[in-house]
Amino acid sequence: MATTTAGSSKSPAKAKCCCPACTGLECLDRTRFFAGQLLTEADLNNEQSYWLAKSRLHNRFLHGWGVVCGLQVACSECDGWVTIKAGYAIDPCGNDIIVCTEQPFNVLKAIQACCAPPKQSNCSPVRAAPPAACQDTIQHWCITIQYQEQTSRLVTALKQTQSKTCGCGCGGTSHGGCGCGCGGVGAKNGSSKTATAAASTPGACEATRIIEGFTLSVCAEQESSQSAPSQGVQCITGVEKILLQAPDFSTTGNWTAQSAFQAACNYLLTVQNLLASSSLVHCTILDTVNGIRIVPIASNQKLDEYISSLNVIVTEIKQQLLLAAVDCLCLGLLPPCPPDPCDNRVCLACVSVQNGKIINVCNYGCRRQVVTFPALLYWLSLSGLDNVLNLLTAFVERVCCGTLDQRVSGLGTFNPREAFTTGGISNAGLMNRIASTILAQNLGASLVNAAAPQGNAVDLRPLVGQPTGTVNLALRQSGIENISTVSVDADPAWDDNAVAASTRFAPSAFPTQAALTIFTKGKLVVGFDVTNPTDILSRQVAALQQQVESLQQQLSKPK
Repeated sequence: MATTTAGSSKSPAKAKCCCPACTGLECLDRTRFFAGQLLTEADLNNEQSYWLAKSRLHNRFLHGWGVVCGLQVACSECDGWVTIKAGYAIDPCGNDIIVCTEQPFNVLKAIQACCAPPKQSNCSPVRAAPPAACQDTIQHWCITIQYQEQTSRLVTALKQTQSKTCGCGCGGTSHGGCGCGCGGVGAKNGSSKTATAAASTPGACEATRIIEGFTLSVCAEQESSQSAPSQGVQCITGVEKILLQAPDFSTTGNWTAQSAFQAACNYLLTVQNLLASSSLVHCTILDTVNGIRIVPIASNQKLDEYISSLNVIVTEIKQQLLLAAVDCLCLGLLPPCPPDPCDNRVCLACVSVQNGKIINVCNYGCRRQVVTFPALLYWLSLSGLDNVLNLLTAFVERVCCGTLDQRVSGLGTFNPREAFTTGGISNAGLMNRIASTILAQNLGASLVNAAAPQGNAVDLRPLVGQPTGTVNLALRQSGIENISTVSVDADPAWDDNAVAASTRFAPSAFPTQAALTIFTKGKLVVGFDVTNPTDILSRQVAALQQQVESLQQQLSKPK
C-alpha cells in the first residue's frame, strides 16, 4: 500500500540538530512460554516485537540501508509523473520497504504542495506569496520513499477495555479520538465517568492487521556531503597536531632554563591528556608517559646539558605518542557501529523540472545501493564473469564426473603462465588452460606426468634452498634449458618471511619446455617463476643490439 505526501523542502543534512529517527543497539528480551501460562496481548505482541527488532538489527548492521534491488525511476507517459518500478529497500532504521508493483507518482503535484505557503488566518501577519515558477529555470528535486505502517481489519473486542471509550455503533461522534465505525459515542478521556460508561458500552474496536506500506515524497536536492573521516584518521590527525607542538630543543640559543622547563612540562601534560582520552591496546604506553619526570635545572648544571636532557625526554614522549598513533590506527581498522540516522527516508532518484515538465531522471545522484551477493554477481556479469563461471563449472564437471578420457584430458592443456588481454579472459580455451594449471599445481608433477606424459612436468619445490650450481645442474638434467637467474639480494620484498615461504609457492608441476627464472639470494635459490615472455623478448633485443654494436665497431676499424 502506498501513500503520497509532500516532504519538506529542506534536506535533513541542513538541519541544525539531529533528532534520531531510531536508536542504535537495543537490548532485547523474548517471551518464554510454558504449559498452563495465561497469555495476554502483551506476551504475543512482545513475541512479534522481538522478531521485528531482530530483523531490523540484522538489516541495519549486517547489510546496511539503501536500495537492495529494483525501484528504478523512469519517465511516465503523463507530464509531471514518473513510474517507480517494483523493488525492495531497507530504510536507515532497518525496516523492509517492499514495492510489489509499479507505482505512478505525481512529482509536480508533490513539488507544488511542498512549495505552497501555509494557509494564513485573518489575524496572521501579512506574508508575500512566493513568486510564480520562473520560466526556463531548471529545478532539481529528489524522490524519496519512507516506511509506513497502517492498521486494518477492525473488529469489536470481546473483552471490555477501560483504556478506550469509543464505540463502533452507528450515529454520534467519538470524542476519544479512536472512533472506527460510523461514529460511536464515547466520553472524554480523563473523565471520572469513563470507567462507568465503558462498563456499559460494547468493547472498543481494535485492528487485527498491520499493513506494511510506504510513502513517496520529494525533497530539494542537496549537495552530496562527504563522509566523516574514520576513527583512525581522526586519531592520526590529532597526533600530528600534538607532534607539531613539540618544543624544538635541537638548538639552545632561543631557550632559557625556565622557558625550556615550562615548555617541556606543558608538552608532557598535553600528551598525557591526549593519551588519557584515547583508546589504546598497549596499556603500558600511558604508564610510561606518566612515569616521565621533568626536573628543573640543577645549580651546577650547564644550560646546554640541561637543554640536551630535555631534548631526550621530548624524543621519548614523541616515541610513545607514535606508538599510541599506531594503536589508534589499528583500532580504526575495526568498523564501528553506524551512528543513529537523522532521517528514515531512502532516496530513489533525482529529477530535473523545467516549465512544469520533467526533463531528466537520474537514478544515481542520491541513490544508495546495498551491496549484496546477487548485486555483485549481476555487476560482474557485465564483464563476462558469468561466462567464466560457467566454463569453470563445466571444466570441474568434466574432470570430476566425466569419462576416463575426459578426466585425463583435463590435465593436457595446463600452462603456468597465460597472457591476459586488456579485456580479461578473451576466449574459452584460455579459461580451460588456466583451470588445468590450477589443477596441475594441486596434483603435482608425478600425477600430471602419469595423466599427461607429454607435459614432462618437474616438481621444483625440493630445489628451493639449494645452492645455485646444484639447482642449475638438476634443472638441465630434467630437460629445462631456457634458464634465467635474477639476484634478489637488494630487493626488500624478499625478506626472511618471504624466503621461508618460498617452498609453498614454488611450482609443483613445471613443464620442461617453458622458460624458467631462478631467484637467488646469496649462493642459494629462494624461488622460481615462469619467465615473462616480455622479459625474454627484451633480452633477445638486447643481445641483437650488442651484436649490431659489435659489427659496427668491426666495420669502423681501419683495414
